[in-house]
Amino acid sequence: MAAAPQLPTREDYLACLAATPRTVATAAGPVEYAERGIGKAVLAVHGTLGGWDQGLVAAEFLRRNGFRIIAPSRPGYLGTPLSTGRTFAEQGDALAALLDALGISRIFVFAASGGGPASYELAARHPHRVSKLVEVDAVCIPGRVPRLVSNLFAWDWVVKLQLLFLRRAPRQTMAALMRAAGTESRAVISERAATLAAIPGRVDALEAAMRTSLGAARRRPGMRNDYTVFPPAPLERITCPTLIVHARSDRPAPPANAEYAHAHLAGSELYWMEGSHVAITLEAADTAPAYIVDWLRG
Repeated sequence: MAAAPQLPTREDYLACLAATPRTVATAAGPVEYAERGIGKAVLAVHGTLGGWDQGLVAAEFLRRNGFRIIAPSRPGYLGTPLSTGRTFAEQGDALAALLDALGISRIFVFAASGGGPASYELAARHPHRVSKLVEVDAVCIPGRVPRLVSNLFAWDWVVKLQLLFLRRAPRQTMAALMRAAGTESRAVISERAATLAAIPGRVDALEAAMRTSLGAARRRPGMRNDYTVFPPAPLERITCPTLIVHARSDRPAPPANAEYAHAHLAGSELYWMEGSHVAITLEAADTAPAYIVDWLRG
C-alpha cells in the first residue's frame, strides 16, 4: 500500500477558494484559470457545476504533495464563455490552447466526473501534450442525466442550507449526500457516515467541495452543455499512461464508464474505490489520494 500523503487542512481549502483567477486569450478563445503550488504541473479538469475553484479543491491533495495545480474553468463555467468550446472535442482543443498560452509543452492531467469527456478528448486529440492521465469517477460514455444530484447543487439557497446542516448534523448530512450519490443500502451508508463524520478533516473536505458550486448562475450554462448528447471520445487514440479511479457504487457516473474506458485504453490501470460519487472525498479519502500520488510519482 502507498504511504499516506500529506492531506489538505481547512486552511488549505480556504486558500483554494480565495485564489484569484485570471483569464488568458488563447487560440480557442478566452480561458479562465487559477493555479497553486510549485513542482511538476498538473492540469485539474473540473466536473459538472464546477469551475477553477472546484479544480483547485479537488487537486489540493496533489499540491500538498509537491505538484503545481493549474485549474481552468471549462467553457460555460464562471469566466470561460461557452463559445470557447461547446463540444467536448472543442473543449479538449481549448485545454491544449491554454497550455500553449502558458508555455507548457507536456503536463499531467487530473480530471473528475463531468470533466472526463474534455480530458479524454485532450489526451486523444493532442497525445504529445499529456504525459500521464488520471480520471476519477469520470464520465466517458453517454448515459442517464443525474438530475437529482445536480439539482441539489444547482441553486445557491440549497447549497447554503446543506452547508448549515453539514456543520450542525454532519453524520446525517453526509448520509443524505451519499445516498443521493451512491447505490449502497441505507444501512451501509448510515454506518459509514457515522464513522466518517468522526474523522478529522472529512467535514472540511466536503464543505470545500460543496462551496465550489456556489454562484451557480454562472455555472449553469456549462452544466446544461455537459448534459447534451455526445459521442464517446476516441479512447483508442490515447497513448499516455492512464489511471482510472472509480467508485463501485457511483450513481451519477455509473461504473460502466470506468469499465468502458479500461477496455478501450490499452495499458490503462483500473483502481476501484468503495463508496459513492464522493468516495475520494469521503469513503476512500485515506487510500485513493495516496495511490494517485504514488502513481503520478512513478
